[in-house]
Amino acid sequence: MSYARNLLSRGEEVVFESRQHWFAVLASTWLWIVVAVAALAMLIWVGTNKLEATLSNVLGIAGLVLLLAAAGRVGLVVWGWRNQEYLVTTRRIIKSEGVLNKVMSDSSLEKVNDAHLTQSWLGRIFDYGHLDILTAADESGGIEDFPMIADPVKFKIAMLNQKELLERPDLAPPPSRRPSLPPPMQRPEAMPPRAGSARVSEIRSTLAADPTPSAPPVETASRSPTSSSQLADELAATLERLAALRDKGLITADEYEAKKRQLLERM
Repeated sequence: MSYARNLLSRGEEVVFESRQHWFAVLASTWLWIVVAVAALAMLIWVGTNKLEATLSNVLGIAGLVLLLAAAGRVGLVVWGWRNQEYLVTTRRIIKSEGVLNKVMSDSSLEKVNDAHLTQSWLGRIFDYGHLDILTAADESGGIEDFPMIADPVKFKIAMLNQKELLERPDLAPPPSRRPSLPPPMQRPEAMPPRAGSARVSEIRSTLAADPTPSAPPVETASRSPTSSSQLADELAATLERLAALRDKGLITADEYEAKKRQLLERM
């Protein structure tokens, strides 16, 4: 986590973050870039031309020193630029700079009166500008300005919006409600076995071996009304089970009709 974010107070959140535009890096290093290009060109010229050994060594060493010095200076500036943090939080404005030695200044949004933004035509094209923060009282070490800040308009709008929310809390959006718990998962019903599976083959083999419990051979004349009704109920229950097996695809319609005829013949 960044240095400035580690210093946020409890409940404080970052609303907008920016830093200087990369043009600021170019403005600080253009001379060193020219030196690096010249040193590189000198090294190439020394390497491709036959010079005296002493002169060649002196020029080579000078060019290498200049190239390393320019590269080191440019790298240091870029490193410092990458560590810049211009933050707008829910409570204040924070400006943090430095690589090893950090320099941080902040100002409460309640003390901000206005912000003065200056943008040239080139700044409007590449989206950078100079932003001056106007506070209620001048304090030593306070935030004075943000030179060549990137996205200056968005930074200013975010700062003024957060200041207004501090002064008028009624404008703040309502806190999001806690999401309701999801409904309990319902156990899915068991799917009937597919036709051709091992379960279907097992049921068919069982029906073929013992399709239905056969009724005891009793003479029709000797049957009582009670036994006849029980036999009819058993037959109806058996037909219902066979129909259910047919509907689930465990037996075919032809097998169902064959078992039905067998039952009816036993009546």
